Amino acid sequence: MPLKNVAYSPANSITASTAGVYEVNYYTNVSAAIGTTVTMAVRRNGTAIPQATVSRVLSVGVGSVYSGSFIITLNAGDVIDMALSALLAVGITLGGGVNTTLTIKQISV
Repeated sequence: MPLKNVAYSPANSITASTAGVYEVNYYTNVSAAIGTTVTMAVRRNGTAIPQATVSRVLSVGVGSVYSGSFIITLNAGDVIDMALSALLAVGITLGGGVNTTLTIKQISV
């Protein structure tokens, strides 16, 4: 995807270079080694964004898709990333093929 007014730094994140209104799209497909609640959150500067935080109880080895889209106002320098957490210490396996995507697109200044 073309890169304009964003940077892929720090690693595994997207930093907005320009303040404005952005559309954020996210997708991941994961399974857990044991049955537990797994939470996926899109974060802004390390803080979970409420409308992009999803918790699900996963069964052993059964894949679950976390996906969505939302609009957010970002400041220059805001860092967007995704994070997984679980109630129990658990191994997480990414699904085959395209397993995780995170995109941001500026829609207005």
